Amino acid sequence: MKRFFYFGVPLLILGGLMLIPMMLALPLVLCWILYLVFRILQLLTNKDEWLRKNLLPFGVNVIALTLSFVLIFVTTSRANSTPALIASLGHISPHYPNSVHNQMSRVIKRGPEVVAPLSTTLEQVLDREYISPFRTAQIAYCLSQIGGEQAEAALQQAIEQHITFDDDFYGKWETAVCCLYAESARERAVPTLMNLLNSAEEKQANSQKLIALLALARTQDPAAVETVLDHADFLKTQLLGKNTPYRQTVQINVTLQALSEGQSPADLSASPIYEPLRLGLNPDSRTKTGIKWDDRWNGELDIEALKAHWSAILK
Repeated sequence: MKRFFYFGVPLLILGGLMLIPMMLALPLVLCWILYLVFRILQLLTNKDEWLRKNLLPFGVNVIALTLSFVLIFVTTSRANSTPALIASLGHISPHYPNSVHNQMSRVIKRGPEVVAPLSTTLEQVLDREYISPFRTAQIAYCLSQIGGEQAEAALQQAIEQHITFDDDFYGKWETAVCCLYAESARERAVPTLMNLLNSAEEKQANSQKLIALLALARTQDPAAVETVLDHADFLKTQLLGKNTPYRQTVQINVTLQALSEGQSPADLSASPIYEPLRLGLNPDSRTKTGIKWDDRWNGELDIEALKAHWSAILK
């Protein structure tokens, strides 16, 4: 029975470290340590022959304990390193957005120090023959949340050099990157997005114009918002188009709803356009003005009144 304490308890504790959170396992490990210390002291002070015969089990326990802590420390350190956190982006199923956001928040908390490796990783991902939409969008989200000139430059470069709008599958991450760039850079993003809008041509013209307009609305820039309102008829035409994907109809509806019902600049970038992309991005879409988002919104737009409304809010 006593030998169980030397071998059974350590195995149970090591199993517990794998199955339950570390904070719950640590008290058990502490008890194990105290027990070993007590028995070793008893061995040193007691001349009992039985204790001396159990010197080997004591040694095995001490070695196992040492190796356990070394492995725990090394594994935890590697898992929490910046390269490991960045490498994990895009590998959690987008069907679990809370888990995805928890992982991204760990990267974002590192602040500006991770912008350079994130930018390098984004460039490497976009240079591949197959571009992972999940990984690309999640890296872009981290950059947009951290912000700063270098982060904005990385997103701008991704738009100018890698976005083609010629594949509906890639259109998901392209939409996400454009909108994230708009939210991060705001008025500084307008020239790049306006260039996308005005350079649309050939078969991808409608998709390119649509994504550019969705992003422009999120810049909170007066001129950009006016441009989007000027293209309201185009957006409504896309809603009725037979070839318009469902996700884009949702994005158009909530964007138009934001323009129609919004009462603050933040309302423009709060519309839930990322959820239908199914990329694991699901930021908080609640607004202080209490807009109840409707993916089938079909209200009427008074363009001139809305121009005056947003001009007064965004001035």
